[in-house]
Amino acid sequence: MTYSFVGKTGIVLHPSAEMREQLVRRLATYGIRAQGRWPELEPGDTTADLLVVDLDRAEDGQFPWPPQAAPMPVLGLIGSETPGRLEWAVRQGLDAFLPIGATANLYSALVLGFARHDERCETRRREAESARRVSLRLDVLRAVLSIMQAEGIDEARALKKLRAFAMVERVALEDAATLYLASPAKRGKA
Repeated sequence: MTYSFVGKTGIVLHPSAEMREQLVRRLATYGIRAQGRWPELEPGDTTADLLVVDLDRAEDGQFPWPPQAAPMPVLGLIGSETPGRLEWAVRQGLDAFLPIGATANLYSALVLGFARHDERCETRRREAESARRVSLRLDVLRAVLSIMQAEGIDEARALKKLRAFAMVERVALEDAATLYLASPAKRGKA
């Protein structure tokens, strides 16, 4: 798998102006337009594609999102690998780490960070979809009961009809149930 970062934007949150400038230049070699900041992000920074943060000086409340919920990959720069700082980084859900002295290996950290963030976003999406569908289970029951009553059939056949309706409509079973219950005109298709 090949990663391209051309056209991405980034923020470097680091107390050293020299380090910010060095990282902005380094990120530019990969096509990432970055800006340096310290000590906090600006309101529009949450739309950036990447955040590089100094782990030695970062702290709770420095980001406008809760821990584990960054809207972009977050790469942490480690100067001193103290257990407390690493624990903080893990608790925040940083996607990749890079020792400050190893910025020549930035590409590897970017690949890992973007891949980890993509995984986390996909997991959140699946969990949200699962929760949404679970919340509609009562509609499935109501639709099955409605089909049973309307057609005088047992629950297995009613569920089979609802599944066929879902396939025709090309939606999940739970969405088909909601659609069936909301639209009397659709009921003939079940």
